[in-house]
Amino acid sequence: MREPAVMLAHSIRGWAQELHFFLMDHGGAMVRGYVMSPEDAVAEEYDVLLVDDVTSFLSTRLVANLQRNGTRVIGVYDSSDPAGTGKQRLLELGVDEALADTTPPAEFVEAVARIAGPMTVDAPELEGIFDAIVSEPVRPVEHDAAQRRPNRGFVIAVAAATGGAGATEIAVQLAVEMRGRNQAVALVDADEQAPSVAQRLGLGLHPNIRTAVDAVHHATGRLASTLNKMPVAGVEVLSGLPNPRDWFELRSGEVVEVLAELARNHPYVVANVGPRIEDLPESGGPARFAVTRATLSLADMVILVGSTTPVGVTRVVDWLADGRALITGKPLHIALNQHPGSSFVATEIENELRRTVAPQSITILPFDKRVLRASWEGDFVARGPFTKAVGRLAELIPVHAEMTQ
Repeated sequence: MREPAVMLAHSIRGWAQELHFFLMDHGGAMVRGYVMSPEDAVAEEYDVLLVDDVTSFLSTRLVANLQRNGTRVIGVYDSSDPAGTGKQRLLELGVDEALADTTPPAEFVEAVARIAGPMTVDAPELEGIFDAIVSEPVRPVEHDAAQRRPNRGFVIAVAAATGGAGATEIAVQLAVEMRGRNQAVALVDADEQAPSVAQRLGLGLHPNIRTAVDAVHHATGRLASTLNKMPVAGVEVLSGLPNPRDWFELRSGEVVEVLAELARNHPYVVANVGPRIEDLPESGGPARFAVTRATLSLADMVILVGSTTPVGVTRVVDWLADGRALITGKPLHIALNQHPGSSFVATEIENELRRTVAPQSITILPFDKRVLRASWEGDFVARGPFTKAVGRLAELIPVHAEMTQ
């Protein structure tokens, strides 16, 4: 069985975004994209179109064409309209089902499944899945903190306790350091809030993580072709989506599949993630930051980046309070970036963090003007205090990797 593929017509009402957030976190259908014109609506193969009653290009002819090609249509009307004209218009247009814009996302998903019908895959694919299940030996579940990894490489998540802490710079340099130890490394920009690896290294916007998802999840190409190989450092880079709004079109499970597949072909995968990890639906908000949470859950080791200021240290402690459940049992290393140079301050901060959160290690990264110069030039950081400090972090990774094999 597979999930129905849906397209969402662009809407100024809140139901579309709310539904998209819900599907990203809970599944039930796969959003293939947004429809802005009748040409968009018929350009791709998918199962269900969800569209407002007031959408300018919605017509009887479009609905009939879609249905003739096997695509069902759900129309959404304004529930506050006392005359019910929106619902009546949708029924006259011939949509398969009409729902109010206040319908809960779970009921939208039920309607999609109902009108799309059973979603099956070709028999040869199922045979391959069953063969894999039969041939896979059953292993006992381990409950120790250093739980063994499946047959894949070691995934390191580099997160920032707050925006601007320098996690991207550290992730890039960490990948360079690991590659310098003759290890194949994939650097992935999984920051759904402020993706910047491509811009930082002067890479193009395509291919990117959306291309990688299509390659892995929809077999539209080779995953290896979505990576940019940096000729100087030898690091392979998977760029993020340039616009944070585009991340709404990705489901966290799809991104995790890409990371896992990269880890099957690389001894090490460094994933740069955003600072926000709160699960907003639990407090009544829209579903967001699912990619960050899923990446942290997959990771075998977490490096949390903060700054050596009172506010910066507070942000580190707050982040850990929110994210502890995501990283329980994983080696945690704290990197405090852009330290101005006072050894007394560094010692005080390190002692406080060790007392409060007990990380595996704390690395103080000094302020280094080479970092600023490299960011302006779109190049890697020249050897100096910053790269030396990141090198110390890199030395810890193989140790943890061997412990979890």
